[in-house]
Amino acid sequence: MSSKTNILAVAQAKAKHPANSDQAQPAEPVHRTYTFPTPQDDEPALWPEIRTIIETSIRDNPRNRQVELGPSELGTDSLHTLAAKLAGWPQQQSVGWLPYIGTAVHAQFEKLFPTLNPQGFDEDREGKRFETEKRVTVGRIQGLYGGYKVSGSIDLYDRKNATTVDWKIVGQTTLRNVKANGISQQYAVQASLYGLGLANEEQPIKRSAIYFLPRNAVSLNDALPWEHQWDPQPGKWALARAQLTVNIMDIIEQADGPEVRDAWISLLPPSPTHDFSDGTWPDDDPLGLNEPNTNVVPDKWKQLIPLLEATYPGEKNE
Repeated sequence: MSSKTNILAVAQAKAKHPANSDQAQPAEPVHRTYTFPTPQDDEPALWPEIRTIIETSIRDNPRNRQVELGPSELGTDSLHTLAAKLAGWPQQQSVGWLPYIGTAVHAQFEKLFPTLNPQGFDEDREGKRFETEKRVTVGRIQGLYGGYKVSGSIDLYDRKNATTVDWKIVGQTTLRNVKANGISQQYAVQASLYGLGLANEEQPIKRSAIYFLPRNAVSLNDALPWEHQWDPQPGKWALARAQLTVNIMDIIEQADGPEVRDAWISLLPPSPTHDFSDGTWPDDDPLGLNEPNTNVVPDKWKQLIPLLEATYPGEKNE
């Protein structure tokens, strides 16, 4: 066989080999993606201790240990919660993570705004525009076993604009509800009471502001600011309602004892909207398994319940 014939045979053999065919596909490298461990892969050893530290800090926060009612609670539309707190009933509440997020934001703002004030010695703070966590006394509640001043802390007081500011760190549901229906009675009463506290000190007060800041958004574009001329009437109504509730409970207790007083509290209605304290009291029965013993409370005391107003009777601004 000639050399020419040999070369042709080799060329034909190579052409027939799959590796040299136009249809042959180059082999792709094999790439394996590493799978990182999931939280379920290993039993957490440190987390129980860390969680205990966090929850203990939340539980021991002064905001959570408050026994006496403050401005943020007097506006509730749950008569049952109002009376139970005024009576000093114990509450069974889980450690609140979402409120703690709000507390953390408050703490940052508490540090931020005073840095914007002019520096210098000013013992009375009269020359400072911003004052954070300003303590004010909004009124007093007097009862059978004494009384106490109703006090609270204003998140931010803008003295230049005579405005109180309250931060609310909320989720999308609250943002939508406020946008559609306005602020709740509880928030309106709280703002009104803060203004009363400033008026009691003869400090300037003209406007109330509540800024609803989105807890789950990536920016403040979804924030919902509420500002309004200060109205003292909702705060005065809430203080009068609380005092009336205490007076009625004291009369019942003096006449028939604390057991009848507590049974009367159990007859008071919960919130028609929503109150986080509903469901945390000793007499709460969320599953409806127990029938309340209404026979314990004489009719004369039951007839006093309509004297208490769950909602502010003032005219709604259109």
